[in-house]
Amino acid sequence: MRRALALLGAVLLLCVPATQAWAASYTYWSFWQLDAESGAWGYATQGPGTARVSGGDVVGFHFTTSESATAPPQAPRGTTEHAGICPDEPDGVAVVIDFGTADGAPAARTACAAGAAGSTAAAALAEVAEPLRYGSDGLLCGISDYPATGCGEPVAAAEEGEAADDGASFLPTIATLSAVALLAVAALWHNRRRRRDDASGAA
Repeated sequence: MRRALALLGAVLLLCVPATQAWAASYTYWSFWQLDAESGAWGYATQGPGTARVSGGDVVGFHFTTSESATAPPQAPRGTTEHAGICPDEPDGVAVVIDFGTADGAPAARTACAAGAAGSTAAAALAEVAEPLRYGSDGLLCGISDYPATGCGEPVAAAEEGEAADDGASFLPTIATLSAVALLAVAALWHNRRRRRDDASGAA
């Protein structure tokens, strides 16, 4: 019986196609800070409620979907030059807001938080993009009423293709696995019975 179970497990592992693998994804507002020296975005190591900002800083917010646990988040799109965002406020904090590419998402925009220096990134954002919506745990959920509901919602997505497409091929896969498993167990039982009969005849 143990050999039958082991064989069945091996058959199942060999027959499950890699395209059936699934990954958990989440939609959320990611927070970024621009490195003044390199001019590149860096994913913030603190939340906007605790990260302090100074005059001349550029901060960014991007409503994005995490593709997988290992995929890096994508930085906000659009201009990142402080002088272009705050032309009349050299000590202001430049804010870049990218609402993403989903249907109905507002266009990405920039704004200058003239009085935010010395405060937090959340304060700079509130100065230029109210209303803001936060979850009970302090997670930033909505900027300028986008999205109107939800906060860090999980999204079911297949690594290959859409869920609807995979669903169509899932049933025949189950049927194939069941048939192969039954044949494997039957073959093992038959071999075991033949060895028992041979032993009886020899006696």
